[in-house]
Amino acid sequence: MLRARAIKYFKKDESGASAIEFAIIAPIFILLIVGTADMGFFVLEKMKLHNVVQTTAVYAAQAGSTDSVQTVAQETYQGDFADLNITSVMECECSDGVASGCPLSCGSEDYQRRFVLINGTGNFTTLFPYPGLPENISISTQARVRVD
Repeated sequence: MLRARAIKYFKKDESGASAIEFAIIAPIFILLIVGTADMGFFVLEKMKLHNVVQTTAVYAAQAGSTDSVQTVAQETYQGDFADLNITSVMECECSDGVASGCPLSCGSEDYQRRFVLINGTGNFTTLFPYPGLPENISISTQARVRVD
């Protein structure tokens, strides 16, 4: 009889319901917050890489060569440069729009247009390993600027 009354009392008692609900919802909520922050860091790294590539391309276009693009990229990037790979290529094209290596001979009525193409690649490491997602995500971007 005493046991039945105790069970009946605890059955009606709702004083710990909010703590149990919080214990169920908190891990999901924390995962959402951390995932959102991680996505924000990914977008920030992608934007930084794009700005470095764009700045390097503008520098190479003004200088007219791709000799010191690594140095310019390293000075422009604000972070660990070891993960980044910057490559540069000078391209030429005639009026038909087909790009190839320089120098290029166009027809007598045409002239060659020179471009500098800068490719940047890097790796982004997530804050935590997420199930079903890779821990290292490759990011890449490129910029193409006309030299003359």
